[in-house]
Amino acid sequence: MKENKQQFQGALLGSKRFLPLFVTQFFSALNDNVYKQSILLILIFQAATVADGAFYSNLAAGLFILPFFLFSGMAGQIAEKLEKSKLISIVKFCEIPIMLVGVVSILTEQVWLMLGTVFLMGLQSTFFGPLKYSILPQHVAPHELTKANGLVESGTFVAILLGTVFGTYYITQAAGPVYISIAIVSLAVIGYLSSRFIPKSAANDANLKVSLNPISSTKSVFNALNAQTESVGKSVLGISWFWLIGAVILTALPNYVKHVMGGDELVVTAALVVFSLSIALGSLLCEKLSRSRIELGIVPFGALLITLFLYLLSQEPGIESYRLVNELQLALEQVINTGDMLWHFVWMAGIGIASGFYTVPLYALIQQRTHPDSRSRVIAANNVLNALFMVGSAVLSIFTLTLLHWDISQLLLLLAGLNLLISLYIYTKVPEFFLRFIIYILAICMYRVRTKGELNIPDEGAAVVVSNHVSFVDWMFILAASPRPIRFVVFAPIYYSPALNWLFKMAKAIPIDSEKANPKAFNKAFDDIAQALERGELVGIFPEGKLSDDGEVDVFRRGIEKIIQRTPVPVIPVHLDGLWGSMFSRKTKWRLPRPKWSLVSVTIGEMVAAQKVNADDLRERVIALNNLIIKKRCN
Repeated sequence: MKENKQQFQGALLGSKRFLPLFVTQFFSALNDNVYKQSILLILIFQAATVADGAFYSNLAAGLFILPFFLFSGMAGQIAEKLEKSKLISIVKFCEIPIMLVGVVSILTEQVWLMLGTVFLMGLQSTFFGPLKYSILPQHVAPHELTKANGLVESGTFVAILLGTVFGTYYITQAAGPVYISIAIVSLAVIGYLSSRFIPKSAANDANLKVSLNPISSTKSVFNALNAQTESVGKSVLGISWFWLIGAVILTALPNYVKHVMGGDELVVTAALVVFSLSIALGSLLCEKLSRSRIELGIVPFGALLITLFLYLLSQEPGIESYRLVNELQLALEQVINTGDMLWHFVWMAGIGIASGFYTVPLYALIQQRTHPDSRSRVIAANNVLNALFMVGSAVLSIFTLTLLHWDISQLLLLLAGLNLLISLYIYTKVPEFFLRFIIYILAICMYRVRTKGELNIPDEGAAVVVSNHVSFVDWMFILAASPRPIRFVVFAPIYYSPALNWLFKMAKAIPIDSEKANPKAFNKAFDDIAQALERGELVGIFPEGKLSDDGEVDVFRRGIEKIIQRTPVPVIPVHLDGLWGSMFSRKTKWRLPRPKWSLVSVTIGEMVAAQKVNADDLRERVIALNNLIIKKRCN
């Protein structure tokens, strides 16, 4: 444990364990977009008609995505079987000759060579994808996963923005092709050199057999995905849906700016800047709002905000409502100064920030809850689905805009409705998301929660969490402090109450009744606890067996000893402070929480080995945690 703590010491972004990977990923995304944007403009300018230009653009996009369908399975298997840092260096080295071919294609303006280079870039990205995400959990601590993914996502979208702007600007200049050629080769070399400093990471499954058959290898990665928990599977679905929304918005952005906002090309660039930077900002803010943990409660929050801002963007009045005298497209300054036009940018920024809230925890959850020996294959399956949904975005746009003759605003309104339905489907199938959302709102909006000792909760394996019991919502605050789900034991009459039964079912709580009143339910509760612990889950109990009448810690009953005797697992003592006197405690029923001053402390102690578990000793440990809080306040 001490070695692991030493391994993860130091600021994340400046550390050798993360910075080389971040730099490699940043320059990879930057290079992709510089080249793709440059050749797209060349292809459009070379095209004899607008239809030909659209054909080349769509063909280039299709060729970039095609390798994800064909080779993601193989890429996931290879990333699982071999050491990752060396593989990343090999993949990044291959980028150099690919970019040299790209230079020839730009200077000669050979269409077939440009399209072939785009395909090779997609192939390289296909093999890089599973590596960059599956290596993260091997080099960053569990509590750093959200921050690491936030930095990767923000860096990626900033690189996409810079690459698009750079490629657009320089390819239109007289010496543009030369500048672009120097840039793409230089960026490839920098990416390769930075990859050489990525720390080594052991192979996850050295005995895995790699299939060269695209069909069987793809089937293999989806088998690995199907073997995961429901939360991982639905997280993959959620991420893929985000890429569909993002692809539709980015594709429709120029037409939206032209026909709804009435803006020129510079306004299109400004809209792209707003959208990309807001996603980067949302990805960074996600780590702050998550309190440096994987906070699933932010995912529904992000989904609701995406729906809201998509709806608002679809309802914003178009430029026709301003009855401009001339029909000229507006410059950026004119758009900003034209009445409510600025709100278009505000809603775009809202969608981007909410997207960061939505995707970062999902990526972190996949990395955390997927077993190491199948992580790369699960990420490869995610990449296949992402590509499939991006193709679906093109189909959706063509169907609505071309066949149904909808306008952009109607398409955005449809996206808002579909996003709400998809979100409800995911949260129905995986109630943990919605439960964490409720807990997150309670813990953040109604109280300020201070957590200490959360690293004492193990990343995996069974344990029993014991705590003092001062209010009806104690279990929610302990869940808010825990990086892992906890199944709490709840008094049966409360569990089955009509108003709360749905919530306890969602939390997978275990109902227990008095041994005298209902011996069958009493024994079943202990059976359910034993089964949960045998599956490696965390179980939470309140050994006092009732709410505190005076705010003090009462006697711990011997049920905890019975649990550990049957299933020997460690016990984690927890002390709650700040809830006595709230509307949820027995001191008063109607005192409302004061959001600005209501502070709840959750202090988590060190684990107690199974052979040392004693009810009286556990009570003393919980009281000692409270004494530490009091001592700290006095000092």
